[in-house]
Amino acid sequence: MKKLTILMAVAAVVCISVPAMAVDWNFYGSARMATFYTSFDEQDVGPKSSDLQWELQGNSRLGANVKADHIKGQVELGLSGDSGSDGADGNVTTRRIYGDWNFGAGKLKVGKDYSPVSKFVSGQVFDGDAGLIGFGAPYGGRPGQIALSFGGFELALVSPKTNQALDGTSTGTAGQTAGGDEKRIIPKLEASWGMGFDAWNFDLFGGYQYYTLKDVPSFTNPGSENDVSVTSYIVGGSGKFNFGPAYVGAQIMYGQNFGNARWSGGGFDNAGWDGDDKTNDVTTYGGIFVAGMKVSDMLSFEAGVGYIVADPKDADNGFDEKTKSYDVYGQAVVALAPGVYIIPEAGYRDFGNTPQDEDQGTEFYLGAKWQIDF
Repeated sequence: MKKLTILMAVAAVVCISVPAMAVDWNFYGSARMATFYTSFDEQDVGPKSSDLQWELQGNSRLGANVKADHIKGQVELGLSGDSGSDGADGNVTTRRIYGDWNFGAGKLKVGKDYSPVSKFVSGQVFDGDAGLIGFGAPYGGRPGQIALSFGGFELALVSPKTNQALDGTSTGTAGQTAGGDEKRIIPKLEASWGMGFDAWNFDLFGGYQYYTLKDVPSFTNPGSENDVSVTSYIVGGSGKFNFGPAYVGAQIMYGQNFGNARWSGGGFDNAGWDGDDKTNDVTTYGGIFVAGMKVSDMLSFEAGVGYIVADPKDADNGFDEKTKSYDVYGQAVVALAPGVYIIPEAGYRDFGNTPQDEDQGTEFYLGAKWQIDF
């Protein structure tokens, strides 16, 4: 027993004397409240309505940045409240979890993070810090990915969007859907390249996704089955220019079948089905423009506008109307103290029409986001 005690003591001394790799954990959090009044006008797809939004934003978060020698990572949890549930507990979700290895010539990233297509130019805070997403600003989400970056270039192999059926309604195929088994041979591909300078910066980006629905029963030719292939792609660019206390920023995008690849195109951006062996592709294009000025450390202003068009160019039977929508806003950012913000904002959204030429109405909102970072 005495010998065992001595051995354990020696082992403890050896372990303590071995230098451990230093790991730095820096925790952070952000609590965000949305307090807005919203008003919808009368529309073909719904009645006129107004409402008060007073709730914890779903992108409130708690996270940590981790660094250890040539490896770093980030863990970020989303903290949301249940709207209108009398203060009931909300949900905890995983916003980001990834590791990043710097191997000298470049970096390898593994995990869940913003995809290369996601470039943020607008500071719009309404609708959970929407940033004009869906109204001209593309967004690839925070999917699982394996990414390599070299300088300003990044290439990511991204988790594709799955569990999809092609709807024939938008092409007049009597509401039928193509729901065969999905077959994929490559992940979704996304890439970006950008550079930053003292007064300006820019980013170019693109993405591609391809999959096939196997053995889809034909609606227009009963008794036969076909493989239906769905191709999505996106290209675009963004930039920002600073001159003194003021700045301007812009972003443009163009592509096909955004919805099938999880790129936000504002709705009606999924490929349709012709009822047999082809897709009815939807071309989407749009852009945004923002301008702002920093008056002082406590006050700054920003205004922005976004515009997007979805064109079901291959559709027929009267379901081929372009959908056009836009979003315009103005805001003031008031910094009461470091990490403490009140952001009053007003905006107007026109949701345009459906492919069946039904009016989707407009929305006006007025209020503020309250945010404390810690």
